[in-house]
Amino acid sequence: MPDFEQYLGEAKVFVDRALMESLPPAGSSNVADAMRYSIAAGGKRLRPILCLAGAQVLGAEQEAVIEVACALEMVHTYSLIHDDLPAMDDSDLRRGKASCHRVFGEAIAILAGDALLTMAFEKVAAYGREEQQAEQAIRIAFELASAAGVGGMIGGQELDLVAEGKNLTLPEVEEIAALKNGALFSAALRCGALAAGAGESELQVLSSFARLTGKAFQIVDDLLDSKATDAELGKPVEADQKKAKATLPALLGVEAAQARVDDLYRQATAELQKLEIDTSLLQLLAQRLIYRNN
Repeated sequence: MPDFEQYLGEAKVFVDRALMESLPPAGSSNVADAMRYSIAAGGKRLRPILCLAGAQVLGAEQEAVIEVACALEMVHTYSLIHDDLPAMDDSDLRRGKASCHRVFGEAIAILAGDALLTMAFEKVAAYGREEQQAEQAIRIAFELASAAGVGGMIGGQELDLVAEGKNLTLPEVEEIAALKNGALFSAALRCGALAAGAGESELQVLSSFARLTGKAFQIVDDLLDSKATDAELGKPVEADQKKAKATLPALLGVEAAQARVDDLYRQATAELQKLEIDTSLLQLLAQRLIYRNN
């Protein structure tokens, strides 16, 4: 699908440029350098691209929502910096490079993560200062804060830490997946749709689609942890197994976990059929997010 590949490449370049232009200048402080290092480490920019796509399918231009898209990647990158710390996952590798705290030290890494989280809401506020966008910005800020907080990503991370070494039920494992990735995935799409003026019925469908896609994404992440190489994954593999983390592959086995991924993908794409607009871009994104090899 060359057109879709071109779209992904161009969207990533667009987001990368906007992100680097938003950050403090290189050399201005150790925290600034750590922020730039972690953002520049790469990644697929899935959450900002979901945001852009959510706006695009509803008729908005990418340029109109780039501040919001950058905010989502800043929140995601902050979470990765903190997740890698010795007190959390104690990971030496992220996105194929040394973790932020391994390069800059733990204190600067913590501050860099804090700074990215703070800057994310600065970007949303900047978006809201544009004419007739204040109300949308308030709703977007609420969506982002809710998805990143104790009722979303942070809550999922806590459950993940508490569950290490324990025997969890399938609903409990899926709740962790829904919170760790599903919440921010849903927020990414909802934020883009809100910026494009989506109605409540559209938001409900897009939320369900993104939540299902995010759950599947987390399961695939767990599957890859057990079979990819460090170079392919961009972070240490088998980390979940070593920490006895509660994952769907560990609970059900690889084949059953893959079957659950397939089921979630079918459910997600079925949700999109409820919208009377062209959602092919979102269907392709879901396919890329779920059926990937790194």
